[in-house]
Amino acid sequence: MGGFYYRLISKHKRRMSFAILTSFLFTFIFVRTYVRLGRMGIIEDPNLYIRGYHIHHLNYGIFILAIAGLLALFFLNTKNRLRIGALYGVGLALTFDEFGMWLKLEDDYWSRLSYDAMIIITIVFASMVYMPSFWYKLIEHIQSWANGFVKIKNKIKH
Repeated sequence: MGGFYYRLISKHKRRMSFAILTSFLFTFIFVRTYVRLGRMGIIEDPNLYIRGYHIHHLNYGIFILAIAGLLALFFLNTKNRLRIGALYGVGLALTFDEFGMWLKLEDDYWSRLSYDAMIIITIVFASMVYMPSFWYKLIEHIQSWANGFVKIKNKIKH
């Protein structure tokens, strides 16, 4: 059991991608459960209404993403980076949980597109946590391609 915990969690706890992935997944599960309980009448209506307008949680997510971006510009030490990463994961989950709504511009919270977006984001961040060498090589290839493109562009200019 200890080896499993080490490989799955402990080994990765200090990585930004792990902080984003875990906060993203926990937020998604919490929000879906909370909304489902509200729809079933088990808890009071979880929605916020201001002057008759339903404020969807994707709006909270957008503000949280903006705050996380601003914080990332000023606080770059390791301790804060993990906290900002976790905040970013929360904002990402709140926003993309309603992806189908903002893509189709329809009030369809249970859209399949939202689930697809969540699965894709989870796969990307899980691969960043558990297969970082793939991403490092991909970035190296992109940088190499970009450098070659810049050299060609400079030759054309002169």
